[in-house]
Amino acid sequence: MKLINNLQDIAQLGLTPDIEQALMHHLTEPFDFDIEATQAIWNEINTTLYYIEPSDCDESLNQEDKAAQSMLRFVNNYPEFVDEISNSHLLALAIFTSDGGGCYVFASKLSQTHIVNELKTHLDN
Repeated sequence: MKLINNLQDIAQLGLTPDIEQALMHHLTEPFDFDIEATQAIWNEINTTLYYIEPSDCDESLNQEDKAAQSMLRFVNNYPEFVDEISNSHLLALAIFTSDGGGCYVFASKLSQTHIVNELKTHLDN
């Protein structure tokens, strides 16, 4: 699992160009697709993205630090939305501060982790 605080780091995740572009589209849409404005807001309100990698499993996620596990549980229990990205991935967001700060979870829909299986149930809602 990777923690992303800087949108530029998304390019280092090894995603296919179409998936990376679709993810960036979703993340920047609330800010008129302006990457710099999105990053400024992320910094201001402490927004992060957790990328559950294809190699991750429940056991590896359980070995993450307590803060990461707590964030994953919060997103799992209180998602504001779960959207499909390029038919192959999902993006979930949970808001945890009054100023709108939150945490995204991004993962392949093929992941068999508990959190992804739970979040997939929200896709048709």
